[in-house]
Amino acid sequence: MLLIVFLVLSAGCLGGTQTAVTHTQNHTITLTETTTRTVTETYTQTVTVENKTTIEELNKTLSEYSERLSDLNLTLSEREAELADIKAKYASCLLQLALDNESRNGAEFKLLTDREYYSEVLRAIEEASDSIYVMMFSMKYDPDDSFDWANDLIRALVAAKNRGVDVHVLLEDGIESNEEAYSYLRSHGVDVSFDSPETTLHAKVIVIDGRLIFLGSHNWSESALYWNHEVSLMIASEELAERLIGYFKSIR
Repeated sequence: MLLIVFLVLSAGCLGGTQTAVTHTQNHTITLTETTTRTVTETYTQTVTVENKTTIEELNKTLSEYSERLSDLNLTLSEREAELADIKAKYASCLLQLALDNESRNGAEFKLLTDREYYSEVLRAIEEASDSIYVMMFSMKYDPDDSFDWANDLIRALVAAKNRGVDVHVLLEDGIESNEEAYSYLRSHGVDVSFDSPETTLHAKVIVIDGRLIFLGSHNWSESALYWNHEVSLMIASEELAERLIGYFKSIR
């Protein structure tokens, strides 16, 4: 009986040894898995850092190009302003040469200051029989104001069109108050348009029947026609009228 018990205990000790061996093998596998997992985590972390660096470099490059583009746009705007100024001076020189030439050829001139302009222009529009060309920086139509002289001139254009006069109007695109006059004239069949938004139409010119010209500082607004100190010329010259009509058509 004692011998049997000894053998059983011995077998139990041997079984414990085998279990330890098995545990050791499992522990080895666990270490292997842990090592593999650590390598994977390190690789993922490395990729993340590299991507972050790349994005920072791209953002920096994009910022540099944006600054260069801003500088180029500023330079372009300055050059366009200079070119517009040169064009305006060139047009002014041409007009002055034409005036000098017309003066030598006996063209008629009349100086119109302040409120004198309104009555002369209104009379000329009402007497027009063939054509009217108007280039105007500011034309303000205010139908609710019964005293506004600008309303009288604008309505006179519609009346001229209705009696068969060929009426053409060109307005500056960048002034919001011109839209009311544009809508009124267009709704009554007058040929009216805005100039290019890339340029500024600062002229105040009227050509009537291919002969009578008004040009100067007067806009078609209550302030310019009634309140301000303004100066314009009334000129009778077919040659100068033809040039101004050509200029009208070239910038439209």
